[in-house]
Amino acid sequence: MNHQDRLLYNMQYFHGNQSSARRYLRSMALVWNFHPIGVRTRSKNISRYSPFTDLNGWSYHQNWLHNLLIASSMNGRRPAKIG
Repeated sequence: MNHQDRLLYNMQYFHGNQSSARRYLRSMALVWNFHPIGVRTRSKNISRYSPFTDLNGWSYHQNWLHNLLIASSMNGRRPAKIG
């Protein structure tokens, strides 16, 4: 949360609209869920790879970016329009 707060502070807490702020925070959360865990943490426990893998116990692919793209693709379906 400290990292997120620093980013938001540096961006001056969004000068755009609320919709763009929500999309940015969602994208940042997705990246943080799929990014590889640091080397120091992995040296203590080799089986840990990413927060997504820790939570689910499996992953789609060895590459973290492939995992992100597959998990966020919604299988080709478009989300329902809100509003």
